[in-house]
Amino acid sequence: MKGGVKLFHGSGAAARAYVEADRSRADEYYLGADQAVAEYAVIDATGEVTAARSLSADEYEAWVDWVNPDTGESMGTPRKPGKVRRGSPLFAEMTINAPKSLSVAAALHPDVSEALDATQRDAAREIQHFLGQHSVTLAGPRGAQEVLPVEHMQTVAITHKTSRAGDPHRHIHFQIGTRVWAGGKWRALTTAALFQQQGAIRALGTAVIAAPPSSPPRSPSMA
Repeated sequence: MKGGVKLFHGSGAAARAYVEADRSRADEYYLGADQAVAEYAVIDATGEVTAARSLSADEYEAWVDWVNPDTGESMGTPRKPGKVRRGSPLFAEMTINAPKSLSVAAALHPDVSEALDATQRDAAREIQHFLGQHSVTLAGPRGAQEVLPVEHMQTVAITHKTSRAGDPHRHIHFQIGTRVWAGGKWRALTTAALFQQQGAIRALGTAVIAAPPSSPPRSPSMA
């Protein structure tokens, strides 16, 4: 995996346009007949996925704007940008990717395609597990805040098979919601802690892609 965490400031509509532009029109973008574009998951404090489903483009756009896909409730009001400060970060993103040679091979061989897709999903799942166990938020008045572990958080994964130019480029936009549940209410994810963890997250994803959990063990003759 290459690249680090980036914070997205803007709107749901801008995020939707951003992910739709990051692949060629020939990409197998939609996940199914329901026109789903993203895979949504809820992760608890143990790192386990407690709910998962696909999101349509409209549902994804609403999620970016802090609308809970499970209930339709608002998870907060993003701060609008001002003269000095930027607006609230709506989500944090990392890209799960692999060497381009694997993307080229996947475009040519169905078995490689299936294995690479599964491997990148494995990497996303391991990162979700890590985030659930290690993400935190802050509670209390300014100057007297305490650190709280996140009780549950949300992620979205958007899979692309091509680059904007149409070249084979398997990658997942792995987006971490900046609204988390802790202490009985929705709070802001502590992104400073996330930035400190990004090296470990990137190393974890790289290790999984190199030796994915779903791969069968190799026999000595295959080594």
